[in-house]
Amino acid sequence: MKKPIAALALALCLALSGCAPEKKEENASLLGRAAEMGEELVLMTVDGREVPAWRYLYWLAFTCDQVRAKYKDSGLALDWEAPVPGGTLADYAKDQALADTALYATVENWAQRYGCALSETERAALAKTWEEQSAARGGEEAYLKELAALGLDRLRAEELAEVGMLYAKLYGLCLTEGSELSELLERAGSLTVDRILISAGEDREEAREKAAEVFSRLNGAEDPAAAFPVLAAEGDDVSGPRTLLPGDGTLPQALEEAAKALEEGQYSGILESEEGFSILRRLAGEGEVLAGEAFDRLLQDAAEEAMVQTSPAYDILDAAAFDKALEELRAAE
Repeated sequence: MKKPIAALALALCLALSGCAPEKKEENASLLGRAAEMGEELVLMTVDGREVPAWRYLYWLAFTCDQVRAKYKDSGLALDWEAPVPGGTLADYAKDQALADTALYATVENWAQRYGCALSETERAALAKTWEEQSAARGGEEAYLKELAALGLDRLRAEELAEVGMLYAKLYGLCLTEGSELSELLERAGSLTVDRILISAGEDREEAREKAAEVFSRLNGAEDPAAAFPVLAAEGDDVSGPRTLLPGDGTLPQALEEAAKALEEGQYSGILESEEGFSILRRLAGEGEVLAGEAFDRLLQDAAEEAMVQTSPAYDILDAAAFDKALEELRAAE
């Protein structure tokens, strides 16, 4: 995601309606009260799509809850000022929530761009899902209480669920031959590979010899195509077949270039890199799982490249203070 742009210029402040902090709404959820801001305040735009504060605050609370749970499980005291790559733990929480918010907004932007909208049947399915989830939790009242702790009511919960449905429709479009999204996937130049990896470890020469032995076993196999995944499972790369997009960093650049040079079904020689010795095999990449992985990466890339413009209310939001206030409100209610 491009670095968020603070809304400092007057013109940008006008574009982001209500960019100054508002008083807490009278019937605000825990989110707005913890952040001390209006929940319908436009906190940011993602490629021009306005995002209300409650959406971002929901993801901030989600991230804070995850961090708090991990610290509790590890028996460590939570310190939001603790240094982490890129800043403090509080900075990480804000950035992760921003990434999640941008991803959801990108799904909506793509749905609009590619003509995906929910049908009446799909909206009815959402209503049925609500009834089923309410029943599973002992009734609607109990379910609403559970959602309230997350800062959601029924409308907001269903709004987030709608985005999930739009994602599913976009993925279906990706699998539809001749559609814009399927063509986008083809133009991205994705390819799928499997890999046998022998990690260099502490003795690179020993690893080199082991890689040569594995390569010999592969060449001597009666059916190398069947032997490859078996040998890959014995190696040090446990990811299994994966879809690559150009320059996505999944593999070192030299290995990515080697994979591109392979024909479908062909495997490489022994390729050396810093992490060790690899043998690659290019796959057809026609499976839905692999197509789904490529689609997710395209969507993630779009979210990371989105133009995010934030309001001053976002810039002054303190994740540590928000988390503390949220915990106190939850305890009180």
